[in-house]
Amino acid sequence: MISRTCKRRLGALAAVLLLGALAACGGGGSVAMTGVGTGGTGISLGTVTGFGSVVIEGRGYDGAAPHYFNDDDPGVGQAATSVGLGQRLQLITDSSGSAALIEPDVAGPLQSVSAASGSFTVNGLRVRVNTDPSAGPVTFYSGLSGFSALSPGSMVVEADGAFGLDASGQPYLQATRVVQLPPGSQAVRLTGLVSGLNAAGTSFDLGAIHVQLDSATQVYPAGSKLADGELVNAWSAAPINAGVLSAGVVRVRSLLGASGAARLGGLLTRDAAGATRVAGIVVTPADDSVATALQAVGVGQYVIVQGRIAPDGSSVLATSVVPYASQPALVELRGNITGYVDDAHFLVRGVPVNASAVAAGARLGNGVFVDITGAVDPAAPNTVRASSLQVDAAAPSGGTVDLTGTVSQYDAGAGTFLLSWTDDGVTTASAVTLLRNAVLSGPGGNGALPSLANGSYVEVEATSTPSGLQAYSLRFLTGSDDASASRTSGRVYALDATGFYVNGLRIQINGITVQGGTLADGEDVDVQFNTDPATGQNLASAIAIDD
Repeated sequence: MISRTCKRRLGALAAVLLLGALAACGGGGSVAMTGVGTGGTGISLGTVTGFGSVVIEGRGYDGAAPHYFNDDDPGVGQAATSVGLGQRLQLITDSSGSAALIEPDVAGPLQSVSAASGSFTVNGLRVRVNTDPSAGPVTFYSGLSGFSALSPGSMVVEADGAFGLDASGQPYLQATRVVQLPPGSQAVRLTGLVSGLNAAGTSFDLGAIHVQLDSATQVYPAGSKLADGELVNAWSAAPINAGVLSAGVVRVRSLLGASGAARLGGLLTRDAAGATRVAGIVVTPADDSVATALQAVGVGQYVIVQGRIAPDGSSVLATSVVPYASQPALVELRGNITGYVDDAHFLVRGVPVNASAVAAGARLGNGVFVDITGAVDPAAPNTVRASSLQVDAAAPSGGTVDLTGTVSQYDAGAGTFLLSWTDDGVTTASAVTLLRNAVLSGPGGNGALPSLANGSYVEVEATSTPSGLQAYSLRFLTGSDDASASRTSGRVYALDATGFYVNGLRIQINGITVQGGTLADGEDVDVQFNTDPATGQNLASAIAIDD
């Protein structure tokens, strides 16, 4: 496992996009990636449309290899499982390793909601939701039942999306993911185009918000020069005060420090100088046919651009431009079922799935390895409705597995243990080795995790190999390994005095003392429960806040 010191080093490393030192922390080696660079070099920036491994804009990348980071906690590597469906992910790799940046575009109190336009406002930025599969990835919700549940006032939300400019040149975000955060969440984010940059480079405007930098502000990638018109993401640990955002991190959307192949997904815009941009990055055609294709694409269309990073890092030389409408990406989920309740309520890699329309005769249950395609459910946009389902006998070698079970024969020195888990009622033991980039997470209360030991009840995400499971993510679970009980993990919503919803399930609190914090809308929780056969109510037997 990565030591705390090495986690801090890797956090700084990913921030500046200098990946060579990954090997010094044991994270080096070749990276199995599809379509990014000759020899594994390049950048992929787009929307996560599936898992098993990570799928970005319909193309799969090895989910085990990257080190994941978030500016919210820049000193610590994030678990691979912290990446959610619909998030925007920037994946950069070179011959030494790879890093994946999780960077939501906006976060803060919900200011207003317009049902007529299907939009809402956070930190002055208008966010449009998308329900049209041909216009880009459909908006997925976490900790919310959907758009109608958005309520301005005390609600705090976070959104990922594709940045665009409307017909009058005003910025907006086409949301790919909207998350309710716990009330009182202080940190804020804002994505926008720099304007009014002062001569010293210490302040600028993002719309109506004034961004102030000081000596402690980190500007990434290292060596970036702020300029009017550049797309940036500003983050602060403190709320906006009197229209001023005191930035802890400012990240410029650029190619500085990257080389090789590039794949970008986002809305096409044209800046004041006439340059074409996708996801804030300048795109220039590699030949006349691509130039014609770019001219044919309207401003505001969602496109997938492929090409190579120009030698001077100023742009992507596009060899292909494909409008999203010509081949909308399905949601792809490949892995083990966890949190199985019934065919309409289970998880695959943390994503709630409803397979009731395609599961007739299928052998479903915790531990069963499935291959699912589907789409965000229009009637329940916090769920994926499966349109096809295949049950596999086992995970293929090199495949991603997600298993819940009990630890035994733990060897702390070697980082190995046996995981006893259940597949359709049959208990199996699998050998597990924790990789050096493994990240531990889960309910702990104030960030204090339990110590891994024999008897620990955990969820492991790993790569299946002939010699056993190579684990890169381990999450502690609450409760016990009780085959008669059900469990689920996700964000709380519609909390009242007696219960709450999570993943479409109504959970009765049932007098249970919540572990690790206070229950609130937007909190990540791990829940163990039993269903009362007489009333059909889901009665909690254990609830823990998941740090």
